[in-house]
Amino acid sequence: MKNIIKNITLYTGLGIIMTFSSCEKFLDVNEDVDNPTKVEAASRIAGAITTSSGAAQWRGTREIAGVMQYAGIQSATSGGYAASTWRFTSAYFLWQNAYVNTMPNAVDLVTLGEEEGNPHFVGVGKILLAMNFGLLTSQYGDIVVDDYYNGAGQLNLMPKFNKQQEVYEKIQILLDDAIVALGRSDNNRGLNVKNGDLLYQGDVSKWIKFAWALKARYYNHLSKKSTLYDEDAIIDACSKAFDGDGMDAEFPYLSGGALIDQNPWYSWGGFENLLNPRYFSWSQFFVNMLTSFPVTNASYEDPRISKIMTGAESDGEYRGTGAGLFLANGQGILADGSAGDATKTSPDDYGRFSKSGFYTNITSPFGFIGYSEVKFIEAEARLRKGGDKVGALAAYEEGVKSNMRKLGVSSSDINDYWNAQVADGLSAHFDNLQQGLAHVMRQKYVALCLNPETWVDMRRMDYSTSIYGPSLKRPANLNTVVFDANNANQWIQAMCYESNEQNRNPEAVGDNSERFRLLTPLWFNVAE
Repeated sequence: MKNIIKNITLYTGLGIIMTFSSCEKFLDVNEDVDNPTKVEAASRIAGAITTSSGAAQWRGTREIAGVMQYAGIQSATSGGYAASTWRFTSAYFLWQNAYVNTMPNAVDLVTLGEEEGNPHFVGVGKILLAMNFGLLTSQYGDIVVDDYYNGAGQLNLMPKFNKQQEVYEKIQILLDDAIVALGRSDNNRGLNVKNGDLLYQGDVSKWIKFAWALKARYYNHLSKKSTLYDEDAIIDACSKAFDGDGMDAEFPYLSGGALIDQNPWYSWGGFENLLNPRYFSWSQFFVNMLTSFPVTNASYEDPRISKIMTGAESDGEYRGTGAGLFLANGQGILADGSAGDATKTSPDDYGRFSKSGFYTNITSPFGFIGYSEVKFIEAEARLRKGGDKVGALAAYEEGVKSNMRKLGVSSSDINDYWNAQVADGLSAHFDNLQQGLAHVMRQKYVALCLNPETWVDMRRMDYSTSIYGPSLKRPANLNTVVFDANNANQWIQAMCYESNEQNRNPEAVGDNSERFRLLTPLWFNVAE
């Protein structure tokens, strides 16, 4: 990969960025006759994919892992403490990482593809733009779309914001355009002619399925919008998206190279520092998702748990700390809502977060969207549509089993796990929307481990304990400057806009106080 990604540099504190060699107006630099000012699309696709992973998607989930309660902390000086207790401010840098370090690459891929007569590159660029706009709007709400850099003019430093409803409409248009562009036969050069297609090695059909998967995801975000939510459109999009194992859109990290070659959960930002890591262990809440069933909360060890995390060095047991609690407080709340073992205060009583398994090893892939998510989206849409219990159960079953296959679970263990769910009342649960959603959302939470999309689901489900079980609690040591300590129903809803945007473009940003931004539900999450 080091030989492929030649235009990527590391910028301290911001992650991975692309040197925009085709965008002299964007960066306002002088032209150097000894260096080309325009790089062909085939040489830009690797950077567009890489920055979408390392600069945007990774930055959009680094702190959110604490909000989604995947990870636990060790001490008050740990870097993960603020995120785990919802102490977010305008210092959160997803905005800049996406708009400055990531998306210009995708825009230029579109522009260059159009200039060169290579519509397949145009399609890829629009898919990546749609995905990054989707990430931004799911965390901020209103964002910049129409006034964003267009590949020709200079970047607008005081852009107007599009309302979130408009953003979702424009995401769908981008994806529709991408599907058309990728379906064209008049493409001059293949996507992987310079080994830059790090996702699909030039397989256009998989890129098209990627676009349909994203269409299904963003349609499904609108589950609270009764006049806009279209179950049939979602099911149709799912039918045209990934339809088997091995198609997931995920970034392929490598070992033994520079920082950009390694999965960032493995080594970046202090995750590997055993004395004071950003995240020390997996959370007890996540352990609960892997050791109990939905609805009944009956104990059953998911065979994926050994693929994802390691047991405690002291006794081999799987346990984690509680949300917002330190190692000194012992084990977090158990799946049935009872207190964990408060005597487990030694680091050896917990398996480590980094270097622990499928998602945090050096070569672990970083997932954008995959086959399992598509099946869970389909299952949810069929549940909401009503009258299709059989179809919903079938989609749910494939979502569960496909994720298990991906993690390397044996066929016999998969069958045992499924049969145990059936014996626990699975079929009857799918007669009820709330109980059916409990299965779908908990399994989706496991399958989308560390993916920021999980936060969208938690908000859509109103952080319901009927969905996620009685161990889902607001964090201890809560940020009471913003959140009411006595209101257990008050949960974090969005992120503050970055301070650079707030200072430069205050009229568009509006009220960016923590109290307003963190507490105010975004448009997609307001029922109508």
